[in-house]
Parts: sequence; C-alpha cells; structure tokens
Amino acid sequence: MVRNTLPGVIVEQGLRNVFGDPAKVRSELIVRTRELTQLRGNREALIKRGHQWLRPPKLAHRIAELKLPTLIIWGRRDRLIPPDNAERFHRDIAGSTMVIFDDLGHMPQEEDPARTVAVVREFLQSTAGPSPLLDECNRQ
Repeated sequence: MVRNTLPGVIVEQGLRNVFGDPAKVRSELIVRTRELTQLRGNREALIKRGHQWLRPPKLAHRIAELKLPTLIIWGRRDRLIPPDNAERFHRDIAGSTMVIFDDLGHMPQEEDPARTVAVVREFLQSTAGPSPLLDECNRQ
C-alpha cells in the first residue's frame, strides 16, 4: 500500500505516534508530510528505511570511531527509538554533546523548531567559533 498510496489518516497516526505531545500535530503538518512522501524517490526511500528496521544494524559497532564534534538531540518521549540509544551514542562518541528534551518525542525539530535551532546554533558556535554564516543566521 505504501508503494502506491499513503492515506492522510496513516500519515496522521504516524505523526501522532512520534510526537511527544500528539496535540501538536496540525493539519498543515499532515498535508506537508504527505506531500513530501509523494515527491519522486521519497516513497521508495521510506520503504527502504522501513526494511532497515527488520535487520540488525551492521555498523553500530563502529560508532565509537567517530572523532569529530557530534551533537546528539533526542526527545525523552521518543516512542520510536528510545532515549537510551542517545545515552549509548553519547557514551560511545568521545566528546559528544547530548541534549534531551524532556517534553518532545522523535521529531524535536518539528515539535519545537526554535528550541532545536537554538541548541544547534549554540553547538556550532562552540565547536566552530565565529562564523559569518552563523552571524547571518543569528540576525534572522
């Protein structure tokens, strides 16, 4: 069914399941998400991503090899991928920064874009130092 059609009710159920506060799922988000799944290549990518859930991760053991500034953002109410994964990533990635939003779910960037962007900006400024691009973003 997902290959050929994706009813709005399925999109709505999926979004409500991944938001920490399902009441934040608005009709505009449902429409936008459904439209995104209809773009060329996105539906097939969604199906392939779904298949990945059925197989054990092949590269998980290599996460500790990461040697670069890493920001881990997670929602404590994530029912899709539990927050203990964030804590494991944080332990395994030396020098990583972890931010867990207690009131958000799987999609913090959608549920509270302003807080998420603030955390990303702060991380970028702390790791990259002054930047004309970041200065421009801060003015907006």
